[in-house]
Amino acid sequence: MTDPHHRAGATGTVGPVELLRRPHVARLLSSALVGRLPTGMVPLALVLFTRESGSDFARAGLLTAAYSLGACLGGPVLSRVMDVRGQRGALVLGGVVSSVALATVPFAPGVAGLLVALVAGLMTPPLEPALRTLWPSVLPAREVPAAFAVDAAAQELVFVLGPLVVLLAQAFGDGGGLLAAAAIGVAGTGWFTASSVSRDWAPVPQERHWLGPLRSVRLCVLYGAVLLVGLTIGVPAVALVAYAESVSAPGWASWLVAANALGALAGGLAYSGRAPHRDPLRDLPLGLLTLVVTYAALAWTPAQPAVMAVLAVLSGVGLPLTLTCVFQVVDRLAPAGTTTEAFAWLISAFLAGSSVGALAAGALSDGGAIGAAFLVAAGSALAALVVAVPLLRGVGRVGAAGGASVRGASGPLGD
Repeated sequence: MTDPHHRAGATGTVGPVELLRRPHVARLLSSALVGRLPTGMVPLALVLFTRESGSDFARAGLLTAAYSLGACLGGPVLSRVMDVRGQRGALVLGGVVSSVALATVPFAPGVAGLLVALVAGLMTPPLEPALRTLWPSVLPAREVPAAFAVDAAAQELVFVLGPLVVLLAQAFGDGGGLLAAAAIGVAGTGWFTASSVSRDWAPVPQERHWLGPLRSVRLCVLYGAVLLVGLTIGVPAVALVAYAESVSAPGWASWLVAANALGALAGGLAYSGRAPHRDPLRDLPLGLLTLVVTYAALAWTPAQPAVMAVLAVLSGVGLPLTLTCVFQVVDRLAPAGTTTEAFAWLISAFLAGSSVGALAAGALSDGGAIGAAFLVAAGSALAALVVAVPLLRGVGRVGAAGGASVRGASGPLGD
């Protein structure tokens, strides 16, 4: 493995292009994105398959909920296995089983279909936490924040390209989107695990507590804040579509959702060069405040879709800044030997919050209160800010005290 420390003394800003030229970085990021593409494909693929096969939206909702529930529960379990035994076995097993399950969904009626969708979610390979665990292995410590920022921005491609691939795959039949997700998922997972970095990564020898990273009270508080952020981000996928219909411009729906993702992509790329020189404990409140302001602005719901598109772009900008800082704080707070699982619980908290946000947005939008849905999103981001600020002050005090290392501390952070 290339030793990154010979570059650790370099100075200056590390931009996205320069970062991608580092050994292994482009390969790891690209393969992880391909392997994670089903995350952006499966929800739409399940809805389209269900409707085109003659079932109702209730069935589609149940299948999607089963898949999402499985992903929330299975990610931390597989990640704990990786923290103990390494990445390759757990990722390959998860990739194969999840893909087989996805390919089986179109042929599994009734309750069997729900169980198969649940298995597909449970065994989804946790490539996202696996990737974030590897960054310190291939980059000097000062460049890891930039990698987190590029990662946070690039994941927006999953939710932009995923639905497009599903629409193309549906041309081959009702279950085309699910079959495409199965094939892409296993291919991306194989590509990622074939890299020497993932294959050779060794877990930290450590006596492990049965709670894993959840033994850290501060980490659990951070997960609570992330759940609230997820609720914020779960709103626009529903509320923006409802807005487009309310102004008699349904054709704008996909463009508005894409505008939100575009703003996040731009925000992440812009922040990646600055991240190594910034303090995440100070920037995280800034990111959350940005979400509060920009989502409150969406509540205006202007009559002109073009104006709403501009607001949608702005509402995406704060997410990568927030997530980049959260990734760094999780990396500091995770007890030694639990980093992968710590990132997996982060994803589960975000997914759970996003599901609640989508449900709230749907209920409010059905009642014509689209602006209220965006206010709920802004209020949730504000609540996340209230939860996070005391936590960050505590982390800062521990770091300033010069006691136990923030990362893996068995003292105050483990309480």
